[in-house]
Amino acid sequence: MDQSMVHLWVKTEPFIVGALQIPPPSKFSMHYLRKMSTYVRTRASEGCYPRLFWPMWRHIACGKLQLAKDLAWLYFEIFDSLVERTPEEHLEWAEVVSSCKSEEELEKQRNKLSVDSLQFLLFLYIQQLNKVSLRTSLIGEEWPSPRDKSQSANLTGKSTCQNKNWNDYTHQVFVQNHLLDLLELLLDPDQLTASSHSTHSSLVSPEAVRALSFLIEGTVNKTRTVHPLHELALWQPLHAKNGYSKISKAFSFPKLEAWLRACLTGSPFGTSACLKSGKKLAWAQQVEGTTKRAKIACNAHMVPEVHRMVVMSQVYKQTLAKSSDTLVGAHVKIHRCNESFIYLLSPLRSVTIEKCRNSTFVLGPVQTAIHLHSCDNVKVIGICHRLSISSTTGCTFNILTPTHPLILLGNQAVTFAPYHTHYPMLEDHMARMGLATVPNYWDSPMLVCKENSDASVFRLLPPNEFYTFVIPFEMEGDTTETPGGLPHAYQKALSQREQKIQVWQKTVKEAGLTKDQRKQFQVLVENKFYEWLIHTGHRQQLDSLTADKWQKSSEEEHEEGSEGLSPESQDLVRNQDRNSGYVGPGAEFIWCGVPGGSGGSSTTDGLWQRPVALPLPSTETGRTQHRFHSLVQKRHRKQGRSSSPSQRSTPLEPITFYEEKHFQGRRYECDSDCPDFHTYLSRCNSIRVEGGAWVVYERPNFAGNMFVLTHGEYPEYQRWMGLNDRLSSCKAIHLSSGGQHRIQIFEKGDFGGQMYESTEDCPSVLDEFRIREINACKVLEGAWVFYEHPNFRGRQYLLEKGEYRKPVDWGAVSPTVQSFRCIVE
Repeated sequence: MDQSMVHLWVKTEPFIVGALQIPPPSKFSMHYLRKMSTYVRTRASEGCYPRLFWPMWRHIACGKLQLAKDLAWLYFEIFDSLVERTPEEHLEWAEVVSSCKSEEELEKQRNKLSVDSLQFLLFLYIQQLNKVSLRTSLIGEEWPSPRDKSQSANLTGKSTCQNKNWNDYTHQVFVQNHLLDLLELLLDPDQLTASSHSTHSSLVSPEAVRALSFLIEGTVNKTRTVHPLHELALWQPLHAKNGYSKISKAFSFPKLEAWLRACLTGSPFGTSACLKSGKKLAWAQQVEGTTKRAKIACNAHMVPEVHRMVVMSQVYKQTLAKSSDTLVGAHVKIHRCNESFIYLLSPLRSVTIEKCRNSTFVLGPVQTAIHLHSCDNVKVIGICHRLSISSTTGCTFNILTPTHPLILLGNQAVTFAPYHTHYPMLEDHMARMGLATVPNYWDSPMLVCKENSDASVFRLLPPNEFYTFVIPFEMEGDTTETPGGLPHAYQKALSQREQKIQVWQKTVKEAGLTKDQRKQFQVLVENKFYEWLIHTGHRQQLDSLTADKWQKSSEEEHEEGSEGLSPESQDLVRNQDRNSGYVGPGAEFIWCGVPGGSGGSSTTDGLWQRPVALPLPSTETGRTQHRFHSLVQKRHRKQGRSSSPSQRSTPLEPITFYEEKHFQGRRYECDSDCPDFHTYLSRCNSIRVEGGAWVVYERPNFAGNMFVLTHGEYPEYQRWMGLNDRLSSCKAIHLSSGGQHRIQIFEKGDFGGQMYESTEDCPSVLDEFRIREINACKVLEGAWVFYEHPNFRGRQYLLEKGEYRKPVDWGAVSPTVQSFRCIVE
């Protein structure tokens, strides 16, 4: 077998996402990592090998490598985020962390985590990618060489080595130059000399080669099937070349090293290949009066799904909005964009924003990390697992993240604010990426580098400067408010501002203006509004949507037609229902178009060309646990299992909703499941149930807090234990004809621990069963309601016949159940 048939390359994700963009700690040198390699192997029984548990890494990092505990956890957590897990596993971990009441409880949960010991060693070693040599620190660049000049290309085709994390040629050179060290790091201690070096007779175990698959993968005959390194290395025809012996069940160190060097080549999935051979996307337009032309490329058409990449550069003075299959799960790099508004409303793998100015980026949920580098006056709005920033000035981050934002080197005037927007598919995208609303550390950034010991490099946005942000596009989906809600201080500031607007509107209404005066007043308001548009820069986004600057080219039609987008990922559609209403002074705007009018034609992203202002702020509210509860339910429904009630096949007794208390005002009668009656009633203050049992929900599409109602009258929302007058959807509960009720509850998850059975209401679980939590249950007959507090109070959870292995299965974020009862008509 000719070894030229095998092509190996360095994987990009460990460097894009895993290599922290700061100089590594001095004790991440080969000398100390060799010591660590020996240490973990000799202490396998203590939780060091083959899996390294957090307590042992904490001991090594803090006691031997002299790292701070939070920095030790940072490296451990970054590597752990690279391990492939299901979205459900991510959501379960978020639930565990959010339920911890103290640092001790959190540490106890972390102690259960472990990582692959050998792969973690490699991960620590590649942190040297961003090591600054003495020569670089003095002259600013490495010495030029012909090898460096010819390979590294940026979006403009020019040589650059600025961002090593995205430079696949740099990754290849790094691994080739350090291959000997990487292999020696993986050797068993008995295969090394006293000075910790390999010999000609050293043997490499299959486990070590499997660990090296963390960095290297490949293919045979350049097929589209990608294999991890260890699968190729153990392939029978290659044993003679790579030195594998079936007798010793190990590889010859010299032969394996030689084979790896001979087969290593450039990555077909890296940035260079994407720019050279990828599809050029016409998502942006040429702007008149400038020589800059936007360049956007992707490799989705030629790579497996896990290797998707989208690179865009030089988007200048325009609005770009996409929700596309091309973006789903992709690594995205945004480079040198200026004075633009960019919406990427799809679930993403990672996002890097580099050298951008005076722009706004609104991102879908990012599964791993958002990183900003060398940006000025940029706003980023997104939900991500981790945020890191370096060399930024005057940037604002409205984020939701379960980890502490990382402030690296060279930042000035950074502002952090709570996440403050939504779009209809947002919670579906969050569930797909395994991102929850809790915990949320947007307001607790971590100063990673010593030069940043002065906390004045950042500030938290004062509530009086806060406004919500409207995304002016309509998509299919049921997210109607900001996930997790807003912090109390910020919600209070919005409410106070809205009250001022209402007072102003009332004053205008009561002024008794004549028809001519109203016209003059309208002209005055519009003129002031136009001045405000120019002053704030929002006029620019409006201009980018006008007819003469946004025409669909035949080239673009060809590109769009070849993408084959699914209905879920179609381009964004204009929201047609938000083109009215007064906007108060100082509110934040997003400009969009509305359909109709002369010369109105849609763009590639469903953006219409006649502009209209969308008013802010909104008065949306939300509670953190409630939104997490909705997210868990949403993910649960996608798996084909729902805790929501099933439909009846027989006619139902109606339920009637009234806008006012005591059954007054407008009403809406319903005799079947209704996913959204909020369009008929703006509020609900009383309900009459003619018969049967119903469950009503705060949010559309059966989401949010639920309330179970049986036959009777509820003249005020307090009667059904509601928190406010907001209800939006309802479902009928199927009750068994026999009228029997039986439930089994379990002390531990997966039906473990002590089991208790009940056939009647239980006003206090603690008094009745001497337990404080229910971690699993089986509903054998009838339908039941769990309550968060004793005496049937607090948040409610409906359980129909079936098995529930953990609280997430019935939509709860914790096992706290203090009372329950059966549902009868």
